[in-house]
Order: sequence, then structure tokens, then C-alpha cells
Amino acid sequence: MRIVKRILLTGGLLFALLLGGLLISSLIWPRINDVKTGETPEYPELQPQHFSVLPYRAFDAALATARDFGWEILREDRIAGEIDAVDTTRFFRFKDDVTITVKAGVGENCSVYVHSRSRVGKGDFGTNARRIKRFQAELAKRL
Repeated sequence: MRIVKRILLTGGLLFALLLGGLLISSLIWPRINDVKTGETPEYPELQPQHFSVLPYRAFDAALATARDFGWEILREDRIAGEIDAVDTTRFFRFKDDVTITVKAGVGENCSVYVHSRSRVGKGDFGTNARRIKRFQAELAKRL
């Protein structure tokens, strides 16, 4: 009987901790699972990057960055400036879709847009935003 009570008490504590963690996380991260640079009001700091390089150089750097991150490249279209990739999350192994678009500007200028979206769930606990920030930081180092 003591063992059963102890198991129930421990299980109840774990449930309470899990529930509390979910409540706190819902206050920290917006409940979205689709983040686009320059288009997601919940993350106004995530804006397209602008570079003073030819678009093909930015495209090559973006593609190399995605590959170095271990993303599965589904499609790369240099002419359209688009890269479609899949990133698998570490803990739960969810697959998230990432689209990188390089748009030519005037002269030797271009802009890089990133769209990251989860395939599963209504909230990503900030995963897509962190993925975009990490990608942008690495791309900026390369260019």
C-alpha cells in the first residue's frame, strides 16, 4: 500500500510539474508554429537580411549554411533564389520545413528571407524563431 501511495504521489508531482512547465512556456512563447522574416508580428526583430553582394553569392552561402546545419535539402533553385529544406528537431525528432529565398536588389545587393514552419502542433515553443536567428547569425558571418 505504501508503494502505491508513493507512486501516486510521485506521479502527481510529475504531472503538476509538467502542467506548470506548459503554463509557464505558454506565457514565454507565442502560440504559433509558422515564422517568416518580416511578416510575423510576434517576432518583430526577425527581419530579412540585406547584403551588399551579388545574389548568387548569398544563395551559395545560404545553401552552405543549411547543409552545415545538417538540414535535408529538398530543392535548390538558383535562378529563383529558393532553397527548400527540412530540419529535424533534436529531442522529439519533429520535421520542420524551412524555405530560404534570396531576392536580387539594385546592383550588387540582395535580401535573404527565411520561413520556418512546424509540421506538427499549434505552438513550437520558439523553435522556429530560434532556428531563423541561428541561421541569420551564421549567414551574416559568411557574408
